[in-house]
Amino acid sequence: MKRSNLYLIGTVHLDVKAKKILYEIIESLMPRVITTEISHFSVRYRTDHQKKWLHQLWSLVDSLPQDRKAHSRLKLLEYQLCMPFEWEVAQRYSEVKKILCIAIDSGNLARRDLPLWERDILSEENLLKITSEPNFDLDSHFKDCYAQAETVINIAHKIPKVIHPLSWLSDSDWRTRERLVANRIRRIYRNYLQNIDPHTGLALVHICGWMHLVTGSPWKTLADLLLDLNPTRVLLIRTAIGRRYLKIRDR
Repeated sequence: MKRSNLYLIGTVHLDVKAKKILYEIIESLMPRVITTEISHFSVRYRTDHQKKWLHQLWSLVDSLPQDRKAHSRLKLLEYQLCMPFEWEVAQRYSEVKKILCIAIDSGNLARRDLPLWERDILSEENLLKITSEPNFDLDSHFKDCYAQAETVINIAHKIPKVIHPLSWLSDSDWRTRERLVANRIRRIYRNYLQNIDPHTGLALVHICGWMHLVTGSPWKTLADLLLDLNPTRVLLIRTAIGRRYLKIRDR
């Protein structure tokens, strides 16, 4: 990879099999700082509740009809209840290399939603609901997600607004969150890397969902808001021959 001071690495959330390639990408960039799309509140709350959530999930699964117990939606729910793999990988690398790893997301969403999980998504009613649809192959599901990510990144400017996958950014709360994260990255970049020659190999790596890498949509994403810092965007992708990364080039 060409050296840069700022890298935005986009992932498909919940694809825990991407851990290895994500670690390898971070290792190749030798960052001085890693930031991740998670809040301090979420890290603390998940640490305190993950074990209880999983125990509750497995107890509920035991009570389901036999033909529903292996439904892929249950595996996705299990992944959702666990600490995001992006944070786990970033933390592991930071501990090995003794560098900063910072949770920089807004905690507003987590404060609103996480305390409700035990009541709302960890209920027999919800499990029956999510397993009522036809089952599917989990690997194929994630391959489809990566294919969508690559397509949207390439043609975001051509997708009609009414069906655009980034339409969630039309909500002012989400736009505020995007700006908040961008400002935090900018501040960390300024404090640690602004005057460092990129050829030294020192970089700031931010790990986030792939949609934050999209440019040219009707709404400003993280990548758009940081455009003046000339970030290198990297998309993790999964293909029939395995996992790799794609360095995104500007149109």
